[in-house]
Amino acid sequence: MKGSNAKQSKLLNLRLVLSQIVTLGPLSRADIARNTQLTKQTITNIVDALLTHNLVSETGIKKVAGAGKPSTMLCLNPNAGYTLAIRVIENDYEIGLFKLNGHCINKSSHTSQAMTLIQDICAYSEQLLHDSSIDKSSILGAGLIVQNNQLAPLDAHQFAKDIQTTLASKIRLPVALSNCASACASYQLLFGEARELDSFVYAHIGERIEAATVYERKVLLGQNGITGALGELFITPDLTAKKSTPGRLNDFSSLGALRKVLKQPQCSHQALIAQQNSDNKKIPLWLTQAQEPLRVAIHTIESLLNPQTIIIGGDTSDWLLDSLLSQLRPFIPSISQHGERKVIRVIKAPDVANIALKGCSTLPLQAALDPNSTNTLEITPQLALSELQTLIYPS
Repeated sequence: MKGSNAKQSKLLNLRLVLSQIVTLGPLSRADIARNTQLTKQTITNIVDALLTHNLVSETGIKKVAGAGKPSTMLCLNPNAGYTLAIRVIENDYEIGLFKLNGHCINKSSHTSQAMTLIQDICAYSEQLLHDSSIDKSSILGAGLIVQNNQLAPLDAHQFAKDIQTTLASKIRLPVALSNCASACASYQLLFGEARELDSFVYAHIGERIEAATVYERKVLLGQNGITGALGELFITPDLTAKKSTPGRLNDFSSLGALRKVLKQPQCSHQALIAQQNSDNKKIPLWLTQAQEPLRVAIHTIESLLNPQTIIIGGDTSDWLLDSLLSQLRPFIPSISQHGERKVIRVIKAPDVANIALKGCSTLPLQAALDPNSTNTLEITPQLALSELQTLIYPS
């Protein structure tokens, strides 16, 4: 991405410089100039503004060959502000308080009824800030993931948008909304396994299987903000098998399919994870039915997009995800296996138990870095923004 030196592009340039520092830092002003083609004066002005608001910090000196002047390095200051991460799954929800770099300070899990959900989230958010001795004025924004598995994807998205709008007005913060896969992809892009990658796909195995595509270091959001319904992909595992029937990937490889195998459709999110261990004799039945459809899905992704890698995470135990991924090899041959590779074709998401909430926490920062992600942000018109929010969010 190249910058613009026009005055009206001030916010675009600021986002571009900040994105460089967050994803590639520590790096020097000269590095930023080479990457963005912005003028030295433009970069100086932007960096000075970021330093004034304590959003970036100077760290160390980079020695250069020859007689050149050493360069001061710049990096994100993770203590410049905080974010709230709110993840709603049916009647269960998690709330976390995070630093800007995705480091968790405190979190809690709760159960609520639909009528009091927003009220309860606001109350527990205030309690979390109080317990952590953090003032609300230092919160950049809240990230929000809403998963309603009883609704079709379009209806579920509208349901989530309605919660976002109401929550933004009640919690009095900018609220950035995303699905789980896109949130996890944002974390991997900014702070995780994909910091040095240009393109990858993040697949999330939940009650439904979602995927987020990152191309040229941007999370693709789809023409209506809905994207990544990988589980809706129709799969035919093996037409040579007598009992083989076509179906969606969700019907074979999702946690919704696991519930059917376990015959426990009503158990809670945490109770389902607790059962995902080697002592459960029904788990191998799900692993057997899940592996081939998932191999087909991986082949489809590689054939269509040829990403640098596919990262797979989910609402699973480490043991279950390890067991599933170990059974996917050998992968179906695809165009992705040709040529030199910097990373392997499929990567297991690290810290799988916490990656969803970490991803959620990065959404307010991601909305500040990527102009396209601004569409995910809800800011109540009457909200008085802080100096930091005013600096990086469009008015």
